[in-house]
Formats: sequence, structure tokens, C-alpha cells
Amino acid sequence: MVMPDRRKLAAPLFAQAAAFVVVLVIGGFTGHTSTTAGPVHGTTPSASPSATATKGPARELTVKVVEQGTDGLSVSGSPVKVLADGTLTSVVSGALNSAREFAANVPAGQYQACVNPPPGWVSTARTTHVLADWICSPADVRTAPQLVTFRLTPQFPPVGQ
Repeated sequence: MVMPDRRKLAAPLFAQAAAFVVVLVIGGFTGHTSTTAGPVHGTTPSASPSATATKGPARELTVKVVEQGTDGLSVSGSPVKVLADGTLTSVVSGALNSAREFAANVPAGQYQACVNPPPGWVSTARTTHVLADWICSPADVRTAPQLVTFRLTPQFPPVGQ
């Protein structure tokens, strides 16, 4: 009787799992949730919750962007998404206001707060990670409101490259 080598079976299993994660990430960013229009100057953007939000007491989640070395550029008006941790399902979305902030009430839980800045902007914080064109950071609002601060800077290649 021939026994298959378990190490050879592990590679396709891991490949399939990785493909599934990619599908979840893409689905999280291309879901059918609506995004609010850009905010009016000086107002707080309204958030549009999706039907997939988990149950529990609502807690405020605030996303704030601190711009560094901007040379007059700004991320104001950039899209924001809050994704359920684990499934990456969109829970709420909107845009940064003129003060580069976005706030929404979300059910108590763990999330990924994500910002999609204009091309060329990068995060200077080690706690962030990139999903597609989005810069994301974990947010835990299980016990208290949460402020997630992104530190972004424009990083453009030198002229002529």
C-alpha cells in the first residue's frame, strides 16, 4: 500500500487557504456597502452601517490622520472603511472630514480601521498594514471607545524616475 507524503499534501492546502483569504480581502473592499459623499467643510461625515454588523452595545470608533511633511498636500476627504476583524466585512464607511477625522458608532468588537489616501501617501507607523490600496490598523472597541491615529506622509519618487 502506498502512503502519500503529508508534506506534499500541505502545500496545496496552504495555497487554498491563502486564496480564500485573498477572496475575503477583495470582497471586503468591493462589497455592496454604500459610501457617503465627501463631507461639507467643517462637518462630521455621516457613517453608513452595513447589515452585517455584529450585535452588542454601540461604541464610538474615531479614525484620525496626522499628516507629516505634507508640502501643502492633504488626505482630507479620503475614504474610510471599518472592517470586521477576521471576516473583513465592511461594517461602516465614510470619508475623512476637513479636520482629517471620521467617527462612527459600531457594535462592541474588534475591527480593522482602514484609510485609502491619495496615491503616494504612506504610513510612518509600524502598527499599520496594507490591504490592497488601503492602510489599515487594528481597533478594539470591546470595552471602550477607540481612537485610531494614522501618521501619513507623502512619498513621491524623485523627479525623472
